[in-house]
Amino acid sequence: MPAIRPLVAAAPMAGTSNRVFRDICRAHGADLVYGEMVSATALHYKSRRTRELLDLKGEKSLRIVQLFGSVPEYMAEAACIVKDLGAEAIDINMGCPVPKVVKNGEGAALMKNPALAQALVKAAAQSGLPVSVKIRLGWDDQQRNAVDFAQKMEAAGAVLIAVHGRTRSQMYQGRADWRVAAEVKRRLAIPVLVNGDIDSPAQAIAALEQSGCDGVMIGRAMLGNPWLFRQIIAVLQGKNPPPPPEAAEIIAQALSHLRRQRGRCRYWSCWRYGASDAKALAEGELAAVRSMRTPLAWYVRGLPHAAALRRDLNRLNSVEEIEALFHAYLSGSYCP
Repeated sequence: MPAIRPLVAAAPMAGTSNRVFRDICRAHGADLVYGEMVSATALHYKSRRTRELLDLKGEKSLRIVQLFGSVPEYMAEAACIVKDLGAEAIDINMGCPVPKVVKNGEGAALMKNPALAQALVKAAAQSGLPVSVKIRLGWDDQQRNAVDFAQKMEAAGAVLIAVHGRTRSQMYQGRADWRVAAEVKRRLAIPVLVNGDIDSPAQAIAALEQSGCDGVMIGRAMLGNPWLFRQIIAVLQGKNPPPPPEAAEIIAQALSHLRRQRGRCRYWSCWRYGASDAKALAEGELAAVRSMRTPLAWYVRGLPHAAALRRDLNRLNSVEEIEALFHAYLSGSYCP
């Protein structure tokens, strides 16, 4: 990891940060790339779907798995499982605000239970892997405890903290407040990343100046725009950022993403069937196309006729059909 500039990390995002997405973020310059949330409880119960979410074999370093849970014994077991599968570091999610997570005392709900949160960090660290934590400002405006909470996580053995600049009650509304991350950074000896509303090189610079943190974590702004990593890195290095990609480059990246996702989905479909027959391959392709409908919509956002493209993409069920649609678009024969 570079020492001459702040880190630029790709945030863990549920339903998004799969193997192909992580590879793309790395290729565009992200220093740290996190996998999507994986349930420690599901790993304990040997969930097949959760095993597929990990998809670590052959992945480039640094392989960071994000776990969530509320049972220290399951967390310790899950940490050992992912280590055996190739994980090199563990991040524990203590910031997810969605109801189905917090109702189980997981995600952002842990900010109301720092003793349990510390136990989870210690449990994961038993694996011998470095453990980081992603948090929010607190549960709500009356319980903004990020500074004290982060100190407790450091005391439990966390080696890095990422601070999202909203409370749980805010969900993803309003503007992120980076000032609390500044206080966290002042109180901790370990690295701190600032997260929330960083969608441009200018915002990255502003977040770093306001927080004094060791790096930025990019979330929603990277969706359909992996070029953002190189743009931010260039500015941090005192260079002019590369120009935004043109339509042909965007569509080439979108199609590369789609084809690689087909490859991963076919792999896991054959793994489930125990054979690489026509049925397994066809099911894998359909799963890839369906899983890529939202990412493809992110890629075409801002292009001429984007709404019509999204409509037509959602009607297609094969990679070849999508390739033909994009070819027509670039050749000028597309009729929205």
